[in-house]
Amino acid sequence: MQSLSAQAIEDLKAIEKIGGLEHLAQLSEELKKTMADEEQLRAVSPMLTPYFAELRKNLGFLLGTAKSLQTHGVNRTKDIQGLLDQLSHIK
Repeated sequence: MQSLSAQAIEDLKAIEKIGGLEHLAQLSEELKKTMADEEQLRAVSPMLTPYFAELRKNLGFLLGTAKSLQTHGVNRTKDIQGLLDQLSHIK
């Protein structure tokens, strides 16, 4: 169990390092700004406004999921480290 716990901690640390998503966040903000001028978007194509809205929604979901995954990685690392501490007292 200790070996698997140590390996799991390594996996969780990799999850904690998920990053580099700032360009996705910037794209989402840029889409939001562009959507503010719906008339111009409709002039280009009537499908752009709903397409941009759907893309923003999906990017938001992706960013939220990544942040949640990072948080879970941190919390589960603490949990497993606590388990290892408890197991070390049993020996």
